[in-house]
Amino acid sequence: MKKLVLWTLISAFVLSMAACATTGGEAMRVKCPSCGYEFDVERYGR
Repeated sequence: MKKLVLWTLISAFVLSMAACATTGGEAMRVKCPSCGYEFDVERYGR
């Protein structure tokens, strides 16, 4: 029973970390809510 719980927790942790991973140097697309203009924003801190 302990092995099942351990593997379930490890799997959940790995899946949550994989979901947060990004490909890196991509620019984020942002749309202005008031005028609708779309533009690219560089991601800093990565």
